[in-house]
Amino acid sequence: MFAKKCEISERIQKFEALEPRISPNHPIRPTLLKEYKNWLAGYKGEKSLEFHLSMLPDKKYLIFHNIRLLFGKYFFQIDFLILAAAFALEIEVKNRTGEYFFEKYLNQTTLKVSGTHERIKNPVLQARLQAMKLKKWLQKHNFPEIPILHIFVNSNGKASITAERGNEQILRYICNSEGLLEKISQLANCNKNEILNTKELRRVKRLLLTGHTPENFDIISSFHLTYKDIVTGVQCPKCLFLPMDYTYGSWICPNCQCKSKTAHIKAIYDYFLLYKPSITNSELREFLHIESPTSANRILRKLDFTSTGTKKGTIYFLPRHN
Repeated sequence: MFAKKCEISERIQKFEALEPRISPNHPIRPTLLKEYKNWLAGYKGEKSLEFHLSMLPDKKYLIFHNIRLLFGKYFFQIDFLILAAAFALEIEVKNRTGEYFFEKYLNQTTLKVSGTHERIKNPVLQARLQAMKLKKWLQKHNFPEIPILHIFVNSNGKASITAERGNEQILRYICNSEGLLEKISQLANCNKNEILNTKELRRVKRLLLTGHTPENFDIISSFHLTYKDIVTGVQCPKCLFLPMDYTYGSWICPNCQCKSKTAHIKAIYDYFLLYKPSITNSELREFLHIESPTSANRILRKLDFTSTGTKKGTIYFLPRHN
């Protein structure tokens, strides 16, 4: 069963909020779009494994997506973790087109795309390192020692994988997404000694979920932007023009004349993602381009936000849903 479902990360949500609010001529835009594309491709690759993993027996396996745990002074992140009574499996997922080539010496990996060779991090070594960290993390929390296995899964149907002669053993730790279930079955057949009982499995599950710390990615400072670089206002849901005009309780697009009563909702969530997880009446008016405090107050009260303070001192927060 999925103990932690495959969901889009807040980092990607921030990219999606920022992208339409950066001028087409801004010099950072090409870099921003490239990074967004890479993160989105990674998520799609992980999401594609959900279909295969959903066919595992619910009572036998616990599946965690995107677990981020503190190890010493630093965090480590696992794309997928599969936990069973006899073993744990750390899965490193890549979704890149090209030809992976695993060299024997120095364990280097290259990716050939359109005739060019790029040296990349060895995904098998990445998986192995994360498995080692997880092992030490579990030891720190006094859990019985179980085998922590690792594999690299290629989720891209247009990618191929080869190993240099003499380095074929590394292929034991690699599979394509369509071969994942067979690989897990093979690992389970080689690891039948059940070490964790039901109570211990529940305890590990609880500890992993409470130990998970979502990344707090500051996208503005990361790209050396200031808030002056952000185009404010409500975006038209039809033609994507910014900003729409607010008239008598409705948003009207000056570009295509689209009319909406709810277009501001996405804009407010963009604010939470790009600025901070709270907003005041005056901040809402400035961001949405509304003059009336009464209109802004009406918008805020209709949304499912928690709040503190009274009157002009009221601060609204986006509620956290578990």
